[in-house]
Amino acid sequence: MSVERIFISFLEYQKTSDAEYQEQLKALAHCIDGDGDLETDGHATITSISPEGSPDVDEDLLRRIGAQLAQMGDQFEREGMIDPKVIETLINDILNESLTEDRFAAAVQSVLNKLPPGIEQEKACLAVAMNLTSKVGRNIPGLLQNCFSTAVTFIQRNYMSYVQLLTRQR
Repeated sequence: MSVERIFISFLEYQKTSDAEYQEQLKALAHCIDGDGDLETDGHATITSISPEGSPDVDEDLLRRIGAQLAQMGDQFEREGMIDPKVIETLINDILNESLTEDRFAAAVQSVLNKLPPGIEQEKACLAVAMNLTSKVGRNIPGLLQNCFSTAVTFIQRNYMSYVQLLTRQR
């Protein structure tokens, strides 16, 4: 299972005609190694790609999870729950090299606070984190990989058990 692969599926599900964004997304997808981990040197640049695969990963399941999360994120966006100011703040944080996992978590929480009761919080959090990353990349495609790396770290540290639960679906 792989947070990164689910995330890439999420981003691919959200269709866009922006060629620069598509190029950044394709480059990001190619950075994912055989275990589904983004290989970076800590500054969101590629250092290597591991050739070994992970045969126990159900790629179709990961794509379905990514699509479900994308649909949820699209719904949040249609309902106006994602404030453009949150996106602007994330962009400024990245440009000022001050985006931390804590700042990203605060941005996610600001959106979660607007959600109506009854929505599964863990799933909503994943959808919001991925949607915020997508919106940052759509505004400035060159920032996609940086925001992606921060979001992946945030998800792995806070929601890995939930991701594992999702990937055990059949």
